[in-house]
Amino acid sequence: MNHKTTTILSALATIAAATLCAAPSSNTVEAVTQDWRQGNYSNVYELAQARFAVNSNDLVAAHLMMEFDTAFSSREAASNSIMRLVRISDEVTLPAYTNLYGMVRSGWIWYASEFFPSLTDTQLEQHHTWALTTRHEMSSDFMLKLLWKNNLW
Repeated sequence: MNHKTTTILSALATIAAATLCAAPSSNTVEAVTQDWRQGNYSNVYELAQARFAVNSNDLVAAHLMMEFDTAFSSREAASNSIMRLVRISDEVTLPAYTNLYGMVRSGWIWYASEFFPSLTDTQLEQHHTWALTTRHEMSSDFMLKLLWKNNLW
């Protein structure tokens, strides 16, 4: 790892450590998506970890960890989170979810197997910097809202 990558990861770890012990603001889809948009990424991470501690196949947690890992983690962690989400999503039977999932599944697999593994250190560093400095929507926002609406949160 080069110095810039180490510095960015160190800054992220400091931010996460400062708030990681705090409980997520709320366990609602609105609160979680608002936390993400406001840059409170550690709240989203903490909620995912808490949910995984209860159920290692929690679909909401898998979406949240995929968001966090694809924004801030290593190539391997990002790919692993995506594939974990795919494995969990493959078991979902809710028609509204499976219809949408069917449209994004191949894209998720491509990101896990092709995109993230092919990033150079510089490209990964640029991606992390963009994620830290840009207030962006979660890519799973619509799917999370669908899970909430169908009482699968």
